[in-house]
Amino acid sequence: MGFALASVTDYTYTMVDALLSAHGVAAYILIFAVLLGSAFGLPVPEDLSLIIAGILVASDNAHLWLMSIVCYCGILLGDLIIYRVGWISGPRLFRKKWFKRYLTTTKLQTLRANLTKRTFLTIFLARHLFYLRTVTFLVCGAVRVPFSRFLLADSIAALVTTPLMLGLGYVFAAHYEHLIEWVKQIKLMLVILGVIVAAYLAYRFMRQAESVEEDDGAIEDDARDSEGETTA
Repeated sequence: MGFALASVTDYTYTMVDALLSAHGVAAYILIFAVLLGSAFGLPVPEDLSLIIAGILVASDNAHLWLMSIVCYCGILLGDLIIYRVGWISGPRLFRKKWFKRYLTTTKLQTLRANLTKRTFLTIFLARHLFYLRTVTFLVCGAVRVPFSRFLLADSIAALVTTPLMLGLGYVFAAHYEHLIEWVKQIKLMLVILGVIVAAYLAYRFMRQAESVEEDDGAIEDDARDSEGETTA
């Protein structure tokens, strides 16, 4: 396990070095490919790729507007592929063992309820929480969230992610190592916040489910009482 993690880390560092040394057309192609690859599990975080894109712009190895468009399109295309995979899988997705390891039945029910009641907000937040992004977008496809609604929410969310991370890389290009560490700490705080929010939503969902069961039980009792009175 330790060897596997070390291999992944070494691969990530190799990719980072390759991205930082790219320039011209190669810079756009590599950034786009890595962003797209992140959707398939490539061990290079999306935010890290965007920060490096900003560094390339600051070092005159790429043009700002063209790199922004490349990054934005790479992010959206990756998200749409994940959504499409979920759409093709349909309800079968929820029976997959690997999926159940990431999302329990209770969490899945909570996510589906949120997608029904707060579609835009759920997709928007998931886009900025890397540990929920892929699984949420898979579920969006599997439960047939309308494509236009998914695209709208994801497009707006990506308009926040792209300029923010690219801008950070551009402004702090000379201190990118410290910047990357800072982003990791922010991500950790987002993970903690996300866990708290998920726990709260799960608690609310379970309370609502219990309330519905109690109401159903009360209705059944009333029905039995009414039948008894009628018989008498």
